[in-house]
Amino acid sequence: MQKMDEMDHTIKLSFMLDHLPEGGYAHMTEHRSDERYIKIINTAREVFSLLGYKATTVDRIAKSAGISKGAIYLFFETKEDILIAVMDNYIHEMIGSAEEAMNGEGTPEERLYRAIYACIIYRKNLCIVDKLIMEQGQFGTPVSQNALNKFNHATILSVQQLLDKAVTQQLIREQNTQVTAFALAHLYEALTSEWELHHEPLEDEVIFEMLRKVLM
Repeated sequence: MQKMDEMDHTIKLSFMLDHLPEGGYAHMTEHRSDERYIKIINTAREVFSLLGYKATTVDRIAKSAGISKGAIYLFFETKEDILIAVMDNYIHEMIGSAEEAMNGEGTPEERLYRAIYACIIYRKNLCIVDKLIMEQGQFGTPVSQNALNKFNHATILSVQQLLDKAVTQQLIREQNTQVTAFALAHLYEALTSEWELHHEPLEDEVIFEMLRKVLM
């Protein structure tokens, strides 16, 4: 069986994008070379992160991007469609960070752990996630909850796919990868958000080692 450190080519994790729903990654791929689409996505990321979904308007995105509302409607039918595309964009970046870790230095096991960790911690500095969580708590906005569910599901499924690959290559022991992925994601949440309510934040390396031990 070919191990990851025996491969003489760059490891690609594009298979992890297969879980995006129709119209998600395919939509991104179709328009990713269009400067207007790129500007809309980048601007929407900023506006949603600042205002949340409820307070954001298509007009605000258009004005911030310096384009007409009509240009936005060439790519998106609704504000919700824009948010979905933004979350897909973040998911794509998350998988890119995992791919970078997989092609970094270290043993196959070390690179695997780093790739998994890259997926789990990606949301740490995403203001949009915090904003949507706050909005959901205050207003119970269904669209915000759906966006959060989409991102959380993608994170757990991406970790599961990495674990499946690792089991196949005998880098980790046989296990229920779906349960393990779920446990890793929620353990990280407990060690950061919940722990930091009453304690000093843990260093990243400490958290990384605790998550790694789950797989040992």
